[in-house]
Amino acid sequence: MTMKLDIDQIRNGCNQFNLSGLKSAIPLSDGFANLNYKIITDQGYFLYRVCLQQSNIKLIHWEIELLLSLQRFDFPTAYMLASKGGDYLIDTDHGKVMIYEFKNGHEPLLNPATVGEIAKALARLNLFPDWHRFSRKNVINMDNCIGLIEKFKDAPVQYPEVYPYFKDQTLFLKAFVQKDLPKGIIHGDCFPDNTIFQGDRLVAIIDFEEGCVDHLLMEIGMTINGFCFVDNQIDPVLMNAFLREYNRIRPLTQEELELLPLYIQWAAHGMISWHLKYYLIYKKNYKQLKRVMELMNRVKILKKTRLPQIEM
Repeated sequence: MTMKLDIDQIRNGCNQFNLSGLKSAIPLSDGFANLNYKIITDQGYFLYRVCLQQSNIKLIHWEIELLLSLQRFDFPTAYMLASKGGDYLIDTDHGKVMIYEFKNGHEPLLNPATVGEIAKALARLNLFPDWHRFSRKNVINMDNCIGLIEKFKDAPVQYPEVYPYFKDQTLFLKAFVQKDLPKGIIHGDCFPDNTIFQGDRLVAIIDFEEGCVDHLLMEIGMTINGFCFVDNQIDPVLMNAFLREYNRIRPLTQEELELLPLYIQWAAHGMISWHLKYYLIYKKNYKQLKRVMELMNRVKILKKTRLPQIEM
């Protein structure tokens, strides 16, 4: 059952952040790890977040440190408020709470202008100079994929249309994704619903919960999956708009360009692994299974066709 807060609980939490005059708290869609409210106070609009999974506290502190560094880097995202005691994560009677700026805007339409905006912002992020201080492995990685394969035989739910494919594709990709490529901070989950636009102008890339250190080409592959597919087929105009603007800020190496088609596959494969791990191999979920089948078909099409010519 989804946890619900009453207005007094949220008011008490706001008081710890020097936010007064709480007028309303509007529930937003919740993820696996968070409970989110858009709140209106005398000081304006904010996002009130309750962190539900205590096991994620270490990762939350990692995200806090990264956002504080990105704030000095002037990166477009939603930043956290400090509490009266100077903390960004506080204890309340309903769990650990953070409050973020609330950025007004909307999800973008997919067009060359919006895709180009995303590309420029991510290229700057991927050039973040102090990335060595933020070592954290991507949850999408080859070890996790291999670990999943070992669980298939005894998994509570069997998917004969998925498991053999997943094993074959994992073994196919293994050698390519372990090559030595440029690394740095990546957002790792840059999809339209994690971005805020006003018209065609980017306001913020939000939700750094999947932020990590990885090959920068993984950021490109994942974002192309998020922004450059229409009806499950890659759109060459959108892909070229993304790569052109990204390359102007962080030029890709020749090896990255050669491996790009495989990293687009790897990002899609990684999403499949996430859905299987949380929690398809344990419990049937039609919506998740539909997404897995869509991603499988996407990769099968990619493997049969040449990537559209890249125009830098």
